[in-house]
Formats: sequence, C-alpha cells, structure tokens
Amino acid sequence: MTDRPHGHVPFYRFSSFNKKGGKTHPRVARTRNRILDLWEGMASYSTIAEELDISISTVVECIARAKRLKDPRADRPYRHRKIQIAEKRRREIRRLLDDGCRPREIAKRLGVSKRLVLIRMKEGGNG
Repeated sequence: MTDRPHGHVPFYRFSSFNKKGGKTHPRVARTRNRILDLWEGMASYSTIAEELDISISTVVECIARAKRLKDPRADRPYRHRKIQIAEKRRREIRRLLDDGCRPREIAKRLGVSKRLVLIRMKEGGNG
C-alpha cells in the first residue's frame, strides 16, 4: 500500500480535521496538555519546544489557541518570568514563616540572603 516503514504514521492522520466528528487524536491532545502545563509552569517557548521536540511555532500556535478558548493554563498573571519567580519566592517565604521556620533556615533552604527573608517578614507584618 505504501513504501513507509512499519510503525510510521503520516502527519495528516493526527489532524483533527481528518477525523469523523473533528475529534483530536489522543497524541495531539497529550502534546497540547503538556505544552500548557509547561507554559503554566513559566517555561519559555524555546524550552517547551526543546523538551517536547517540536517547533517553536507549534508551541506559539497551541498557546494562542488555548488563550482564544479561555484555557486558564494559558494565562500568566505577569508578563515577565522574574516577577513570577519573585512572587513564588514571596509565597514560599510566607509559608515557611507560618510553619515556624527561622529566617536563617528559610534563607538557606531557598538559596537567598537572610536580609531578603527579613525584608519579606516586614512586608508581611511578621517582623
């Protein structure tokens, strides 16, 4: 029938436009979910593309599609990764303070300075 090696499936077989009822192939759905999970975890386009061995344009299109469909994983509260990381660190410091950890221990665990932990304590009203 074809000259393709056994096990190779042509790309069009994965297209949702070629299926009855327009159902997405499970492999495509898994890839989309993985892209959105990585995106939600603050991974960059290039990091996602490299990890999943797909093109960057595929990642961009998938995220744009998810935004159009109002998928919550496609939205990021901040545009810049550094701001997102800082917010995550703030929450972690607050959590550890609430658990009763000392500033020096928190600083060592998170790899930050003790001074930063003390500043965050004052911001949160714990100091």
